[in-house]
Amino acid sequence: MSAPAGDVLRWVEIDVDTLASNAATVAALVRPAEVMAMVKSNGYGHGMSIAARAALDGGATWLGVYLPQEALALRGAGFVAPILVVGWSPATMLEQLVAANVDVSVFDADGIRSLAAAATATGGRARAHLKIDTGLRRLGALPERVDSIVKLLRGVEGSIELAGVFTHFADAGGDFDFTIAQHGRFLDAVEAVRTVAPHPLLHTSGSAAIFAHSDMHHDLVRLGIAFYGYPPVPAPVSLRIAMHVFSRVAQVRAVQPGDTVGYGRTWRAQSPRRIATVAMGYGQGLPRALSNRGHMAIRGRRCPIVGAVSMDQVTVDVTDGDGIVAGDAAMFIGERDGVRIGADEVGDLTGTLPHEVLCGIAEGIERLPGAATAALP
Repeated sequence: MSAPAGDVLRWVEIDVDTLASNAATVAALVRPAEVMAMVKSNGYGHGMSIAARAALDGGATWLGVYLPQEALALRGAGFVAPILVVGWSPATMLEQLVAANVDVSVFDADGIRSLAAAATATGGRARAHLKIDTGLRRLGALPERVDSIVKLLRGVEGSIELAGVFTHFADAGGDFDFTIAQHGRFLDAVEAVRTVAPHPLLHTSGSAAIFAHSDMHHDLVRLGIAFYGYPPVPAPVSLRIAMHVFSRVAQVRAVQPGDTVGYGRTWRAQSPRRIATVAMGYGQGLPRALSNRGHMAIRGRRCPIVGAVSMDQVTVDVTDGDGIVAGDAAMFIGERDGVRIGADEVGDLTGTLPHEVLCGIAEGIERLPGAATAALP
């Protein structure tokens, strides 16, 4: 992929070959379990349709989203693969989901009744996945409520097919004992559910559990952050990052000893320096917490961020870079010209996760799917 025309100030390159390769690598690792690629939150910032197509090309067989609107958007874009809404679906959305052949998560009696009513209204049969809350304490049916839910499901078998049962681990990469306890609670619940659905799809593992608990893959794994090249625990396979975020240098100027740069005058030159202003700031997803820390990469060199990050601009010290001029591409996150600045590095510097960094890249910045090139102008 080559850089866009010089009048484009900001862009995001998505290496679809890398995404497909990551999906294929994990699919081979977990086989015979299938892979559900999680493409919620705009494909973790990569572009939902771009990520979904790459995942399926790489061997994923399912797509996972959080919002019902995301599922319907994928159907509208022509995706026919199985889709699961892992979050809560308002009753007003259920008829559309059933008509679009989207699998719906249910957590309680009210959700089951609403889904059965929607299926009856559409003349179809809904596919549901029952989520069991085994300890994360977010969404899901408590294990002690499963018997009553099974009884209810038995009464609506004509309207709802219980296609799956799942849970979500609280700390799969850290607290192994708690994860094992959660898994045990899940298996107990599954035994109760089998009286109404003998062979539901079982899925428990997100990215951390995929690598840390191979005995918990079951029928399906939900591949999230690792699909995008950031495994949350050490992985036995090689995964590469696919998102590369760029902006243009708007101006390069000289500053003298004692000059300050940026709001609040938080950085002062100790010697003659060359400062480049890049047209990207916290309004586009470059965290303000990177003020006076972190780097951008320009012409194959890591250049330190100096001064406060503004809404639409950031200043970097390019004194040690050769020939940097207005119009040059500056990389915020990604890997290019021998420099890697990952969302994991940015997350470590700003006290957050790579997930948040990736999702924080403004959706208004165009995502350009393609294969990465070795250099940028």
